[in-house]
Amino acid sequence: MAWTTRLAWLGLTLFAVALGALAAFVLVAGAGFYLTPVALRADHAMNPVLGSGSIGGLWLGILGTALMLAMLSYSVRKFLIGWKFLGSPVHWLRFHIICGIMGPIFILLHSGLKMPHGLIGIGFWCMVLVALSGVFGRYIYGHFPRTAAGRSEDYFQAFENLARLRAEVVAASPNASGESIGAAVALARDLDREAHSFVGWLLLDFEVRQRSRKIPVLLARSGLAPADQKRIGERLVDQLRAKRDVEGWAITSRLFRLWHLFHEPLAKAMYLIVALHVLQAVLIAGSLSKLFP
Repeated sequence: MAWTTRLAWLGLTLFAVALGALAAFVLVAGAGFYLTPVALRADHAMNPVLGSGSIGGLWLGILGTALMLAMLSYSVRKFLIGWKFLGSPVHWLRFHIICGIMGPIFILLHSGLKMPHGLIGIGFWCMVLVALSGVFGRYIYGHFPRTAAGRSEDYFQAFENLARLRAEVVAASPNASGESIGAAVALARDLDREAHSFVGWLLLDFEVRQRSRKIPVLLARSGLAPADQKRIGERLVDQLRAKRDVEGWAITSRLFRLWHLFHEPLAKAMYLIVALHVLQAVLIAGSLSKLFP
């Protein structure tokens, strides 16, 4: 791992830890305030510090909003193809995820852990749905590596080669059991299950795991040398996994198209409502005068 990559991971880790520690400190220090019924908070000693209109509450809201805006940097980075000096998009995605998790937390602390109403309430639920859909999007993004998109050609080429594998192995090892080798090859060659949905892919993944466990057992009965068993077993298991990855990538592509139809409009609505809320706080509620008296 290059030193720049290590430095990026270290910076992201420290950033996440610092934000988490700050949120935990505010939550613990203000536990008494947050546990007080909303109707009685005006008389609480911490209200001038942690109330949504107080200095502390405003800064929590500013930090949460800044983190939500910082999420947009990932979208900008994706379009800057070739600007490698800005760092890997993978690291920007991590930054995007951290901001997407911690931003709503600080905005929730800004609201005093109470459910907002009216327009800002709609914005709050948009924010929650954006965060949850982002977690789901990251899951399907990470579960199926993008390298699977390029495995199709390798998979079909290797599939053609499997037809000759048994004959080659038996010819090279006359004392080996052709029946056991043939059964092991068939496990990789005859996997014809297709995944048309995420549930279908889970069933395919289960079958791939089952077959991958059977292959070493069959090869152990074949009489092949241990080194040959390992080499051939790895080749057959990789063939099964390639099949799973190719099917998984096709499903992921479809899921991403549907996910974008849900995630992006919600994000736009959220940013619009946040902008209106900030304008209302500045122009009507006089938040700037409270922050900079």
